[in-house]
Amino acid sequence: MRSVRAALSAVCAFAVAYLVAGSLRLPTFAYDPIAHAASFTADVRGVSMRYYGDLAWACAAGSCAAAVSLGTRRPARPVGALTGAALSLIALDVVFYLSRLFARV
Repeated sequence: MRSVRAALSAVCAFAVAYLVAGSLRLPTFAYDPIAHAASFTADVRGVSMRYYGDLAWACAAGSCAAAVSLGTRRPARPVGALTGAALSLIALDVVFYLSRLFARV
């Protein structure tokens, strides 16, 4: 059960970091497929993609959360509460990015 709690904590941190990195436009790696160039920037222009950088932020946050969750000696949180939090945060990410997608239409 300890590893399940660590995985759910990692999913929560991943969802939060992915949303924060995209919405706050944190400096991240961007890739320009036409120029075949990568850069570290907060301002993405043209056809450059920040997906890989946002994904790197989220993976780092998820890995840190899992490590902290496995290393802590605090009383364990209920799995149901962590599952609900993880699914709610994922739903929030989906709604946020769909709203940005449909706002352009």
